[in-house]
Amino acid sequence: MQAAKFTQGSITRHLLIMSGSSMAGLVTLFISDLIDMYFLSLLGEAEIAAAVGFAASILFFTTSISIGLAIACGALVSKATGSGNTELTQESVTHSCLSALAVTAPLALLTWLFIPEILSALGASGVTSILAEQYLVIIIPTLPILAMAMSAGGIMRAQGDAKGAMLLTMLGGVTNAALDPIFIFGFGWGIEGAAVATVLSRFAMLAYAYHQIVNRKKLVSSINKARYLKTFPQYLSIALPAVLTNLSTPIGVAIVTYNMAQFGDSAVAGNAIISRLQPVAFAGLFALSGVVGSIAGQNWGALKMDRVEDCLFKSMRLIIIYCLIMCSLLWLLKPLIIRAFNASEEANELIALFCNGISLLFLFSGTSMVTNSLFNNLGVPHFSTILNMLRATLGTLPFVTIGGWLGGAQGILWGLFLGYALFGVIGYVLAIRYLRKLRDIEARKTNANTATP
Repeated sequence: MQAAKFTQGSITRHLLIMSGSSMAGLVTLFISDLIDMYFLSLLGEAEIAAAVGFAASILFFTTSISIGLAIACGALVSKATGSGNTELTQESVTHSCLSALAVTAPLALLTWLFIPEILSALGASGVTSILAEQYLVIIIPTLPILAMAMSAGGIMRAQGDAKGAMLLTMLGGVTNAALDPIFIFGFGWGIEGAAVATVLSRFAMLAYAYHQIVNRKKLVSSINKARYLKTFPQYLSIALPAVLTNLSTPIGVAIVTYNMAQFGDSAVAGNAIISRLQPVAFAGLFALSGVVGSIAGQNWGALKMDRVEDCLFKSMRLIIIYCLIMCSLLWLLKPLIIRAFNASEEANELIALFCNGISLLFLFSGTSMVTNSLFNNLGVPHFSTILNMLRATLGTLPFVTIGGWLGGAQGILWGLFLGYALFGVIGYVLAIRYLRKLRDIEARKTNANTATP
């Protein structure tokens, strides 16, 4: 088993190496989603982009659950790794992956059974709804596959295996992008072909994860039923708040999609393109949030609180620099991006607004991602749950409603990002206060132990 490498050396260097490797995998995965949208746009059916937009709201919901479960897995494994207990680490890996399967299997079935009703609630209708349903009925059953693969990625990051986690996500993205044109155009399956490509990419990720975790790293233990039932509540204590935290995002997405639907399929399509473009442009922030928790978790397990604080401050510096660079690139590439998707005039106006500078407000979303990761890995996952639920409701519904009333579809985007900015600031202030509290607690413990003869 790998040593707790994050407890030594430069925090900034660890953040750059781990997030850089993770970003390479995420960019590949996100670009494959963007390629999905591009290939489907070549079919020339106006309803397809809107259908993918509605389907994305539901897939975002299921994927967010997988991310939450992966966060729980990474939190338990990183702390066990930091403690140096090999048997505990192996048990944490085994039990976490088993729990991810147990949680997502019934959820996938329930979602699959009610796909038409969920789409109707989001505002989809007619041909758009039919296309979205055809897409979802193929992908939703593989939610447990995705959850276990993503948990494996959390394990690799918790162990400091940047390359393994990168290759896992890259494999999924490359597989999806390579199969898309074959199934969409070669077999003539259209939107269903894109769904099949996504399913096969998930199986490819799971196969690689199994090889790395089981065959190569030997990070598994036999399943002791009594021990598993005893540790399952500990897993849930982290997983449930993490899942609820991540569900706040698709709740917000659903609110935005519903409001966009009032302005027609063109507005939904424009928002869908932005939703694919945004993670590609800001993959570095997603990558950073995925690794900062593991780095902080190892140092927390090793009782090095000064290094835990450094994780927050050094992360914020990287967020600001990265956002300034990416927003400048979006502005420069705006004409190329607009031409690539051959969308309607209203959709193009939304894309132009995103590229013209409103994307800079994503800086606050990046702040929220990092502080959420710290809360989830430092024993207070309910902090991120509360903040994100408030952001998805109070920070989204009134903002996008008023924005839509004042400025139409473009006003909705302004409202969304302004709400995110408000809660990004609140989360950062709360994180600083909590880290100082942890430092004071550890200092008192150290002084008490020193004073004891």
